[in-house]
Amino acid sequence: MPLFRKPHLIIKGRSKSYPYTPNPGRDPVIAREDVDRAKHAQKIRTQFNRAVRTFQSQADTDFVYLTIQSPVGFLLNLKALQDSKYNFQLRTLRGLTAKGSSEKAQVQKFKAVAGYGDHEDDDNDIYEDGDLTSDNPVPDDETIYEATVYLNKKAIATFLKKLDQYLNKESKTGKPRHQKLIANIEHIAAATLESFWNEPEQDFPSLNTNVWWEVWLSRSTDDPARPSADTILGDIFDEQNVRVGRRWLVFPESYVVLIKATARTLASTLLFTDRLMELRHPHDLADFFVDLPTREQREWAQDLADRVTHDPDGVAVCLLDTGVTLENPLLKHLIPQKNLDAIEPHWTKADTGKGNGHGTPMAGLALYGDLTELLSSTRSITIYHQLESVKILSPSSKHDPDNYGAITAEAVARGELMHPDAKRMVCMAITQYEYEHYGRPTSWSSAIDQIVFGSHEQPNTKTLFFICAGNLYEEEFTGYPYTNRDRSIHDPAQAFNAITVGAYTLKDQVDAARFPGAEPIAKRGALAASSSTSHKWDPWWAGKPDIVMEGGNHAVQNNNLIVPDSLRPLSTGRGGGNPWLHPFGDTSGATALASRFGAIVTQKYPNLWPETIRGLIIHSADWTKAMLEGKSLRNIGKTELKQLLKEVGYGVPNITQATTSASNSLSLIAERKIKPFKIDGSSIKTDKFHLFTLPWPKEALEELFATEVKLKVTLSYFIEPNPNSKSYQLATSYISHGLRFKMIDRNESTEAFAARVSKAMREKDYQPEGSEQWIIGNKIRSKGSIHKDIWIGTAADLAAKNKIAIYPVGGWWRYRKQLKRYEHSVRYSLIVTIETPDNNVDIYTPVANLIDITT
Repeated sequence: MPLFRKPHLIIKGRSKSYPYTPNPGRDPVIAREDVDRAKHAQKIRTQFNRAVRTFQSQADTDFVYLTIQSPVGFLLNLKALQDSKYNFQLRTLRGLTAKGSSEKAQVQKFKAVAGYGDHEDDDNDIYEDGDLTSDNPVPDDETIYEATVYLNKKAIATFLKKLDQYLNKESKTGKPRHQKLIANIEHIAAATLESFWNEPEQDFPSLNTNVWWEVWLSRSTDDPARPSADTILGDIFDEQNVRVGRRWLVFPESYVVLIKATARTLASTLLFTDRLMELRHPHDLADFFVDLPTREQREWAQDLADRVTHDPDGVAVCLLDTGVTLENPLLKHLIPQKNLDAIEPHWTKADTGKGNGHGTPMAGLALYGDLTELLSSTRSITIYHQLESVKILSPSSKHDPDNYGAITAEAVARGELMHPDAKRMVCMAITQYEYEHYGRPTSWSSAIDQIVFGSHEQPNTKTLFFICAGNLYEEEFTGYPYTNRDRSIHDPAQAFNAITVGAYTLKDQVDAARFPGAEPIAKRGALAASSSTSHKWDPWWAGKPDIVMEGGNHAVQNNNLIVPDSLRPLSTGRGGGNPWLHPFGDTSGATALASRFGAIVTQKYPNLWPETIRGLIIHSADWTKAMLEGKSLRNIGKTELKQLLKEVGYGVPNITQATTSASNSLSLIAERKIKPFKIDGSSIKTDKFHLFTLPWPKEALEELFATEVKLKVTLSYFIEPNPNSKSYQLATSYISHGLRFKMIDRNESTEAFAARVSKAMREKDYQPEGSEQWIIGNKIRSKGSIHKDIWIGTAADLAAKNKIAIYPVGGWWRYRKQLKRYEHSVRYSLIVTIETPDNNVDIYTPVANLIDITT
């Protein structure tokens, strides 16, 4: 076995910026051809004028909300319906069956860049390489797309002008002007309140029922960062039976607040403000707590507590849960009372979870890891991080639905007040089970993305976020693994910037004397029976989970589910009449273990960015033999890889490889800033790509010649979310930007590689010289905001592959010119590891000699 004792090597310099122009892709919006131009123009004009009159007859407004429907099987030209220059604002988008009834997640069943281009004329759109992939199908023949659009006076006049141009003018290609816009409209009507309903799986509330609504309101650059009902909505609800929640979420172009009212009231008030964007159903939290018996004694806990040295070194795990009870000797000397807080001032800060609590065993795993081995040993241990607890849920306190995104942001801020200078691993195992999001963002997941990103003026430098994937109900465990594939990862674990943690298990020992005939459900090293997956998600959202940690196992005896203590990690209980030691696992326990893992890596490398710490955790992960079903990576097909990533992410992280290199296993780390976009005339275009020339053990690899070696590359960055940017609800409209990587081929020149990456680097006589062969591949790995891949080949081939390019792809920063995000740079971390099988080979020293190792 290699000795992992050397620090990873940090690369300074060795990268240059070059102009980046993407290779053009295809336009997903195909204009309908089989229409009579004159008749169609007259029909649309009549419908448009009638819709404008209808809306404005209900209230004295100088704007209108209209619903615009496509023909069956055609896309709307969303570029033209989301154009700030002409005051068109897309507010909602949904898919309908051809018969007009709402279809479950129909709007997610296709891929489109939404017609964003670089030119005003919609016949000359340019689409970026990387925005469109074959993984994403086009609309089927049964779907109608319906958009709700805001138009002010200028936009109303502009639409009529474009209608005239469609009828009377041709573009350079000889087609009618604005054909994609006008020909792909089948019907226009005045919008109703129901037009803003964005819950395809739930019925719109009845007219006179007083219910809570999650209301999304537009935000301009002049609006306050700390909104209130008075400043944003004024007096529209005067003399109405309406309650407005006190917690608001703030995104770049939207506010989110909970409002309790009838649909009839909102239809006569909120509908006639110019801020309404969409309506959703607020989702309360599911019951997920564990209550298992234990016969462990207080003396065991006290013996271990006497062997613990606590030396916190600027790193904290911030637990957002049900509180922590400090009576346990394993906790009370490690967690001072000042480290406890609660989101509501009238709540106790102690753990009020059911049974033996939830926050208290989470705290034990986050500090110690699994107590099973520690309790049976006699060695002393030192813990270098501290624990903070902010109680965000009190199961014993009844409450109205709340804005959990705003609660989470407030809780993280409270943790920061406890230790302002600390690096913070936020650990949250409270999720919402019932809502089927299919991977698309919610206000809660978007709030977490915003917390982790920070802002473009002040990026986050201290915080990582760990969220549990969420559990199945216990009665579903016996359907393993098929029920796991049918149960979606919970909200808000779809957050792009968070580390989402699923569960696997190494625990497979059952006491045959106590449980005769019992068999563990999951094999050793496989997905845990409790862990949910992303099998049902639409393919363009971030892949989850990112990693898996030990979550324990379950067993079946005489067709009944049992949970022997031997199949569970062991943690701290509440004590005081409850057990002091408590078996605790599933994805909650796995998330606590992951946050501890993150704290250890951060303590080892305190000066690295959060993007890098996240990258090191996921970069170190690997799949077990059980996950690979005994196959080698070379023999895993793409379909099997997709399934693997949806179930266990990149596998189980390894703390040794996350923190150290070895002589024959070298890890390089680069942290950089890149400017994705620039303003060019009236358009925003991609700006730069980075070309790395890595310090490389060329001679050592050449000496190994035909020996098989492995290369791992991980690219990690955070995105700024914009959840109200509809654009067919795709990732390209939600994320601020994307980054990708490419690697030089063994016989490819630097000039040809740069030209393969960027069209701007090509000469007229450019001929491609190389390609790439990755285990995962660009189409699968290019989801979310962390991208990892593996290359396996001969050492001689790898010796020539020392150049990597990092380049941008589109996001809403490119399409929201008025927000001027094109002026800003973003951070990313690149991690590259070379692994050789020969322990006697030294690839570390020659690379260390090429760089300033003190950095």
